[in-house]
Amino acid sequence: MVIGIDLVHAAVWRFDIQRKSGAGRAADFSEVSVVADLGELAVDLLGGTVAALENGFEGDALKDLGLVLVPAPGVDGAVFTPGECEALDRYVQEGGAVLILGDGEWPQPPQGPAPFGFASGDLAIGDPADPAQPHVRPYQFPAEVTGAHPALEGVTRAYLYRPKPVSARFPLTGLVEKDGQIFLGVARHGAGRVAVVGNAEMFARPFLGREDNARLLLNLLSWLLDGRHQRSAADLAAEVTGSYRFSGRDFSPTENLKNEPGPHVVDAGVYAHLFTGLADGFLRDSETDEEAFLREAELRFHEMPRVVRQAVSRFRQHGTDSGVLLVKGLPVDPALPPTPADPKARVRFASPLSELWLAAFAQALGEPIGYRQEKNGLLFQNVVPTPHNAAKLSSESSSILLDYHTETAFHPFMPDYVLLHCLRPDHDGAAKTISASLRMALPRLSLRERAILSEPLYRTGIDYSFGSSHGTKGNGPLLRVLYGDPFDPYLTVDPDLMMGIVPEADAALKRLHAVLHEVRRWVCLDTGDLLIVDNRRAVHGRSEFTPRYDGRDRWLQRVCVVRDLVPSAGHRRLRGRIIDTAFAV
Repeated sequence: MVIGIDLVHAAVWRFDIQRKSGAGRAADFSEVSVVADLGELAVDLLGGTVAALENGFEGDALKDLGLVLVPAPGVDGAVFTPGECEALDRYVQEGGAVLILGDGEWPQPPQGPAPFGFASGDLAIGDPADPAQPHVRPYQFPAEVTGAHPALEGVTRAYLYRPKPVSARFPLTGLVEKDGQIFLGVARHGAGRVAVVGNAEMFARPFLGREDNARLLLNLLSWLLDGRHQRSAADLAAEVTGSYRFSGRDFSPTENLKNEPGPHVVDAGVYAHLFTGLADGFLRDSETDEEAFLREAELRFHEMPRVVRQAVSRFRQHGTDSGVLLVKGLPVDPALPPTPADPKARVRFASPLSELWLAAFAQALGEPIGYRQEKNGLLFQNVVPTPHNAAKLSSESSSILLDYHTETAFHPFMPDYVLLHCLRPDHDGAAKTISASLRMALPRLSLRERAILSEPLYRTGIDYSFGSSHGTKGNGPLLRVLYGDPFDPYLTVDPDLMMGIVPEADAALKRLHAVLHEVRRWVCLDTGDLLIVDNRRAVHGRSEFTPRYDGRDRWLQRVCVVRDLVPSAGHRRLRGRIIDTAFAV
């Protein structure tokens, strides 16, 4: 069985095919295309091979194909010719099968003829999902599925994402409908079969694990292929949602961030003389005139070497696969005082280099903020070991692993970035700052786990430092672990304090923790290193180490950053930067 994929007319569903040699899959597809994933499923699970249709449909292009996948064209795609439409029509009438895959963009003006008269309408919307916002209607929602078509066997609900109604020049049997509109329809045409979907994103990786989408897709392919494969759709759907892994990018097995080249590391040490010069000149006191200090720091960021500014700008806009940015070798106060025994104490420096760098990079990323309950609301926080918190879930611990976590995962105004600037490493150089990126971990989750983690089935706990003296699990808000753009989601996770409210959710959370461990990266921060953690795309933690409490222990300074101060305005007094949210613990 050969499945042809149209590479000529696609506008949104573009993808690259890189030929593989040897046995196994016929092709390696990019990670972002529904069409590519369907081709991969056809090869791996249906026992087929893929043929790239790089020159349209005329001539013998469709000969011997069992199924043709046709991404619907848009404004940027090549226009179908009348001859190509006729060739597809003849192919189906003679017994072939075609699946037309629409996309979720707003309707575009017609660009010439379309196969079988395919057309799609305006985006459909669901009923209000949030009682607090009854005027907001979602573009993604579940829909009940009824009917006796073979493609609906075992299917009761479908999950729709930016659905669009579809039509063709012949009547369609609706498989997925709402309010009289058909979002997925099929028809027999001559001796062959046609299926059209208004937006194929319902069959993309973020949604295949939701509701019965995987079963619906495999049923649909089975119907189109008229049973020309050996396994049942039910077995295939269970495999797709539970154990199947799509191909994706390979990441380096290197765990040490400093040893892994890439955009996540920039070396400021080679510009040491320029950074030292930036620290010259008058600076307002960061304690008595905080806002003036921050404004000046922002201006001095723009005087930094272009390569550093470019790395920060790219990180802010696109992130990195590792979820962090490491700036190595910033100058540190040569007369560094002893490591403070009390992390809540305000330290006075002969030269405020560390606070200048933290403020400059923070202002480049957003707005620095503090929390009233965290170290007395200090903006520039000292992260140092203390003997009384050595074994507690706290940044002051040392004898226990501070496990992966989203910083203040429970907080309604949690930081977008966490900046960790090393003034002094631990005596033995053993303390590892560990991070793990969702972008690296996501392909290792099953589609069902990904779907469950995207539902509001989790409660996190309030941190010890915010008043939860016993570190109680689940005494915080109900939330989703994965949220935002379903194709490149954010995460909120704290395995020590978070729990699923149903067993399947708890199992998915444990699995996420395991795969985060598999893709971990670490760095032993040295004097002058600044690690910027994207708090919504990566988790971070710290290994055990042995402090001596001699004034020379490990000393980091930390600043939390939000992209926007507006959401927390009602929780900050007199336009200050300290968020004062109270919690019931």
